[in-house]
Amino acid sequence: MTYIILDLEWNQPISYQSRTYREVGDKLIFEMIQIGAVKLDADLNPADSISIPIAPTHYLRIHPRIRRMTGLDSETLAGAPAFREALEQFTSWCGEDYTLLTWGIDDVSVLYQNIHFFHCEDIPLPPLCDIQQLFSQEHKLKDRAGLKAAMELMNIEPDENMAFHNALNDAWYTALVFRTLPDPSAVLNYARQPKELIHGRRSVREKTPGEIFDSVREALASESAIHPTCPRCGRVLALDGEYIKQSADKYIAIAKCKNHGRILIRLHFRIDDDGKKIMTRATAPATHANVAYVHTKQLQMQQRLEKYLAEHGSLPDPDEELLNADVSSMPFD
Repeated sequence: MTYIILDLEWNQPISYQSRTYREVGDKLIFEMIQIGAVKLDADLNPADSISIPIAPTHYLRIHPRIRRMTGLDSETLAGAPAFREALEQFTSWCGEDYTLLTWGIDDVSVLYQNIHFFHCEDIPLPPLCDIQQLFSQEHKLKDRAGLKAAMELMNIEPDENMAFHNALNDAWYTALVFRTLPDPSAVLNYARQPKELIHGRRSVREKTPGEIFDSVREALASESAIHPTCPRCGRVLALDGEYIKQSADKYIAIAKCKNHGRILIRLHFRIDDDGKKIMTRATAPATHANVAYVHTKQLQMQQRLEKYLAEHGSLPDPDEELLNADVSSMPFD
């Protein structure tokens, strides 16, 4: 039996409010754009490898974060095979009597979501076994180790010509870690089943419907942001200082109500299909911890912005930060 180390790269929606995502929903949250694999010989040395780019058919624009991490863009993938052809090419390369190994559950879940979405169940695959779980248990790690952390633990130096987040390179690095295990064959005890992928919807109740703006700066200067209302009495409030940015898509501030004291204001941004910025606002009574946190962050923010302005000559563009925001994670049910 041959061990084959498999790694995948995938794209995601630019926005979960996009037309494409609304059409396919949770049936295709991540669309695969690269298969990378390394075939091991009897001594667990890399004997052969393959890298197959995949042309996206639904999320045609590559998310800026994915493009930055993988180096893959729409132009690079334009002439690549579609998913079915790529999967057939991969299984043909695998041959017979082989088992697939991955680092963690993510690749397993994304692979099978794509298989089901593109109706490729007729292409047989063996179980996928999880090297990460075996490695973490072997080294008695409290939490599962990432691939980079595992390499550092085993003193494996990355090749300066082989960047991470390339499916072939990551498969190669995984093979090097796999070889260090005292009983590599034990990985066969860790066959993994895919988990259902769903988009994590926000649990915060939004007090206002989304308002549309041309830019984040315009939204932050809007009447809705500058003069929110008290969630208890509806009185128009005055902000106690400026909004602070928690992340590229979240801003918070404190406001004062004459009747009900301090109010915490939360703004959340997302991008629609036309590139417009949609702002939603939530308000709630603020705790002492909320007030202390916001006031501390306001002072820190002013210092950081002054330093940034001195070094760069201009402030960062919040629209560009929102577009490139890393706001996703593996959304398992």
